[in-house]
Amino acid sequence: MKHSIELKLFFSVILIFIVLILTVLLLNSTVLEQFYRNQKEHMLVNLYKQSVTYYMEMTDESTDLITEFQKIDSTKNVEISVCDLDNNIIFSSSNNFLKNGFFVPRLAPGDNSGYTLKDIYNSLSQEAPYLINSFNDRRMGSDFITLYGILDEGQLIFFRTPLESIRESVSISNKFLLIVGGICIIISSIIVFAVSKAFTKPIAELNDIATSMAHLDFSKKYVSKSDDEIGNLGKSINTLSESLEKTIQDLKTTNMELEKDVEETSKISEMRSQFISDVSHELKTPIALIQGYAEGLNDNIVTDEESRKYYIEVILDEANKMSELTKDLLDLSRLEYGKVELNLESFSINDLVGSILKKNEVLFNEKNINYKIEADVQYNVKADHARIEQVLTNYISNAIKNVNDKKEIICTIKETEENKIKVSVYNSGKPIPDEELARIWTRFYKVDSSRNRSAGGSGIGLSLVKAIMTQHHNRYGVANKADGVEFWIELDKA
Repeated sequence: MKHSIELKLFFSVILIFIVLILTVLLLNSTVLEQFYRNQKEHMLVNLYKQSVTYYMEMTDESTDLITEFQKIDSTKNVEISVCDLDNNIIFSSSNNFLKNGFFVPRLAPGDNSGYTLKDIYNSLSQEAPYLINSFNDRRMGSDFITLYGILDEGQLIFFRTPLESIRESVSISNKFLLIVGGICIIISSIIVFAVSKAFTKPIAELNDIATSMAHLDFSKKYVSKSDDEIGNLGKSINTLSESLEKTIQDLKTTNMELEKDVEETSKISEMRSQFISDVSHELKTPIALIQGYAEGLNDNIVTDEESRKYYIEVILDEANKMSELTKDLLDLSRLEYGKVELNLESFSINDLVGSILKKNEVLFNEKNINYKIEADVQYNVKADHARIEQVLTNYISNAIKNVNDKKEIICTIKETEENKIKVSVYNSGKPIPDEELARIWTRFYKVDSSRNRSAGGSGIGLSLVKAIMTQHHNRYGVANKADGVEFWIELDKA
């Protein structure tokens, strides 16, 4: 991840390590040598004081003093010489002070002529019994720190230690520090990477959860592994996620209820408008007929009793048709807009079909129609008994109106492969044109003149079938046969 907190933390800690190492190197190169010189000077002073004390307390200076000075030379890399004021060597731990058998102090920078041991002795006192100086030994090509002081009456003691060892120690120290620093950087890089990864992993997880929340996905939850600040933050984000999810769900529910209310209001308004439109459209003719015949009676157009009776029958018939039409329209509107609750129950579909056919037996006999039921067994279905009776009554009424000279109506009941009960009503007659098959379920639609007012059809029977079967969530349809038409429905098996 570009500019991730893991990389930032990693490089920040490594940078701190590098700066610390460079700082130590800088201090080592600039301060360590001076610190080392000060420590060496302090050591020479202590050696001088120990030597004076030891010299004053010893009993055999020829052996003990020599041995002690040799130990100091070999262990502390400090050359020691004792001489008198005539340049005679009393003792020397190294030949570096000697030239042609005489002591050469080499204390002053540059030419040492005129700078004698007596001058050195006279420059010291009991209050300042020693002096420390640095000089370059041109003969040896090295710089030294030298302490010269009074050892006894007429005797001087000299201590000197090379500066080159100090510089070499500083150089070795710097090289060692670079090597150790490089190793430390490599090791610390591995450790810091592991630590930063472990530290930033929960932060990255929290960031992923927050990103999902921003996209309204509240399924991800933080699993707390500690009780520190990050763990508490994870718990807080989980609480926030649950709260937001609940709030958004409540808002969605409220919004759905509002949409439902708006849709319900819209449906009611549409249903009212549709009902008014349908009623206005369909009642024009019966109202006009009633008005015409009523005016005829009022104007005494007819004088004989038989004609008056005919006029009154027409008015009553049209009024009944208006009543039935209004009732059917209201029923259709309630069904289409879900205002009717179905009363689902288990009943025998065979008995229902037989009952409807028996009710129409008078019509069958008047028109010499042959009818029959084809069913192998008794079938029980689960549906609204009254509504299914309304559907099958419409089908059989249509069959009676449209049967041809063959005069045949067949009701078939059978079980489908989908475990549904299919009920079909066949009538011999003229097939419905293919382009009309999908339109016959539209309210007030009539295929031909055979479905006119004289036949008693209003054009909403099949619309009622469509609405009832839709509410039952089952299929319905029509099919042209070789010599007739078959309407059918499917019902849930009980």
